[in-house]
Amino acid sequence: MTEPHECELTLVRADTMLTRLLGLLGKREMAPRQALWLKPCFAIHTIGMRFSLGVFFIDNQGVVVKAIARLKPNRFVVCWQATSVIETAAFTSEQTDARSLAVMRAIAQSQWS
Repeated sequence: MTEPHECELTLVRADTMLTRLLGLLGKREMAPRQALWLKPCFAIHTIGMRFSLGVFFIDNQGVVVKAIARLKPNRFVVCWQATSVIETAAFTSEQTDARSLAVMRAIAQSQWS
């Protein structure tokens, strides 16, 4: 079982044209407890990425409406209900519920909601 503190996330905002454009491109990996928050956003791509991502689509209430444990490079995904997207290090499908809760906790604690 995953300990609660192992799922805590630090959200990094991608809220400028440059930070949104660059995103995670050029990185070799994602820090395990760090997450990139794209807002507003309902679609992402992993074209040019070097690693898989964990992806959480968030509605305007801060609730995870779609989670993808391991989105491989060179993919594109859309979630029309989402108003933002949080990208994390990839995880196993068994960890989806715990990671979704950690994402919603991080959003609730954020000043950017």
